[in-house]
Amino acid sequence: MSVEDIASLISGPGADSFFEKKGEEELEICCKYSWVAQNISRKVKLREGEIEILTNLLETKFADHAKDYWTENDCITRDLDHRTVGEWIESEICFLAGFALWFREKEKDGDIDLSSLVSEAVGQKMSADAQIDFDRKRIELLAELPSNALSVLRDMNPAGKLAYRSMDMAIIKGLSEGDDDYAMDMRQRTQKNQKPWWKFW
Repeated sequence: MSVEDIASLISGPGADSFFEKKGEEELEICCKYSWVAQNISRKVKLREGEIEILTNLLETKFADHAKDYWTENDCITRDLDHRTVGEWIESEICFLAGFALWFREKEKDGDIDLSSLVSEAVGQKMSADAQIDFDRKRIELLAELPSNALSVLRDMNPAGKLAYRSMDMAIIKGLSEGDDDYAMDMRQRTQKNQKPWWKFW
């Protein structure tokens, strides 16, 4: 980032809550990640221990996470003119919580248990599991959070709910494309119950 970009970033609305200056002779700007966790805890009901875990995760892991997923050719890919850094971080936390919770609920003995998902889709008891190609490293950021915290964070804004639901839809779409019987059963089931979500396929 240029000097002008940095100056704009640290002087924007609410920037003093997230950035702090260190040192007297040389300007060193640091991020106060604990503020993000505190701000989130004012919006949703996290337990005291969960807030502590989230704060620690942000302080120790988020900088590396942002470097891996928020930059390209050493340039930040997030639009910081229209959303603050804090808003971007909160959205990322919600988004990842949706994916992390989905995998935690479905994972069993190293495989993804899809039995309940498929059974609900086709309207009869089914047994199904799978290995899913997914960037699991990205959701490792929240691995230490308990399921209750992931559920609360997922529901904090639409990004988390979208991430969670998109996994269900991707799995069902994949199964239907590979098996015509599955597809027909799912269409009949959703039409009968007047749940047109299959039309998004």
